[in-house]
Amino acid sequence: MQSDPYILIFMADFFSHFALAQATLCALILFPLRKQNPSIGLFIALMVCASGYLLSSLVTSAPYSPLDWLTKALLNALPGVFWLVSLSVFGDHTRLHRWQYVVASLTMVVPLLSSLVEVAFSMTLADYVAIHGLIKYGMLALELVLIGHALVISITYWRDDLVQERRYIRGGVIAVSALYIIVVIALEQVLKVQWQGLNVLISASLAALLTAINVLLFKLKESSLFEKVVLRETNDESTKVELSKQSQEVAKVIQSMEQDQLYRQDGMTISELAKHLAIHEYKLRNLINQELGYRNFNDFLNYYRIKEVSQSLSSSEFDHLPVLTLALESGFRSLSSFNKAFKNTHGVTPTAYRKQAGTN
Repeated sequence: MQSDPYILIFMADFFSHFALAQATLCALILFPLRKQNPSIGLFIALMVCASGYLLSSLVTSAPYSPLDWLTKALLNALPGVFWLVSLSVFGDHTRLHRWQYVVASLTMVVPLLSSLVEVAFSMTLADYVAIHGLIKYGMLALELVLIGHALVISITYWRDDLVQERRYIRGGVIAVSALYIIVVIALEQVLKVQWQGLNVLISASLAALLTAINVLLFKLKESSLFEKVVLRETNDESTKVELSKQSQEVAKVIQSMEQDQLYRQDGMTISELAKHLAIHEYKLRNLINQELGYRNFNDFLNYYRIKEVSQSLSSSEFDHLPVLTLALESGFRSLSSFNKAFKNTHGVTPTAYRKQAGTN
């Protein structure tokens, strides 16, 4: 019985070393592909942060030593980087905003600044209960909010991806990873569980998760999680598929957009469109993705919405209507989502586009 603790320590170290190797391997696999998609660079950063988390349990370093600073920085950065990965993976055509990077960095910056203050002024913040509690529990709350939001994102947007295999993989990886981080934070920081076998379960679970990710990257390639970002031409001639070459079902899909204008319907989903067209949902996903070339269902709808608004902005007949009215009538739910989609398509704001059209 006396050897049990040593067995648990050995097993925890084994799985931690194995997980560290998997995280390093994952980063090495993705590194040559980092320029293809911003999400890949963020995912590499996430693997580096995971390595820091593992190193903190494997290596004993002197307080405030360079290694101690490094492992703490990577450990604290992990929730914020994971949140950025989730935002990026489920929004491949949009760039993350500066404020999102700032919010994500708080989980790392605030604890590091606290440590710097302690070193610079030879003090211990734990002696100041109010300040220490505000920093500790404030950052804990922020971490849980960011991870929880990442979980909500994965559940909310995973259905929009038109490639079914990738849809399940993306949703699964993000959702399982988010749940893992939440459970670890709850057990280690909130409940402060002291059970020795907990380290084995945590390290073994992380090793299994990272191994699964590497299997996906090896067998299904990086497209399982990411895709190469390719700008879509907005010229109708380059995006239009000739009706004579289309299947009857593809023609029905296009007709539902161009003639029936179903993209205008508030909250239109791929399930509702499938029911309207009497086509199985999985088949409709394949038609829109493989034959029409759209990445996800929102891109498909937004193409027709932007096309309608662009025509209205170019016509003097609609000069009296504000941009917001045109956006809402085309099916967009908010001005911010419309502006983002419009600028991604045309490279200018709707107001600038209307002015340019008026001068031509």
